[in-house]
Amino acid sequence: MLSGIYTAEFLSNQSLMGRGVAIFTENAIHGGDAAFYYKGKYRRDGENRISAEVQVIDYSGKKQSVLGPLGVFWLTLTGVKKDQQFTLVGEVEGQPNLKISIILRKVDELVEA
Repeated sequence: MLSGIYTAEFLSNQSLMGRGVAIFTENAIHGGDAAFYYKGKYRRDGENRISAEVQVIDYSGKKQSVLGPLGVFWLTLTGVKKDQQFTLVGEVEGQPNLKISIILRKVDELVEA
């Protein structure tokens, strides 16, 4: 199970970096940073492989992400979980020239309701 609170480090092929927080629940991802929030779904197979589709939405009005001047976009991501850390790599849906790597490190568990 991936459930937990993760730090997220973003690195794009545009040579831009950023940081944020991602919350993984049973099959969903939510998070944000200083200018964007994100939400999406992920799947995990029996071999710790992960695939995800995440929508990224600007709330600051700046429309400047690590991938360039985008206001709302979808990321298609894949990766493999290892211990308390994993990296997802992928691209902007419909724009395969815009690539991203996201290093996720688990920092805490979720609070039980």
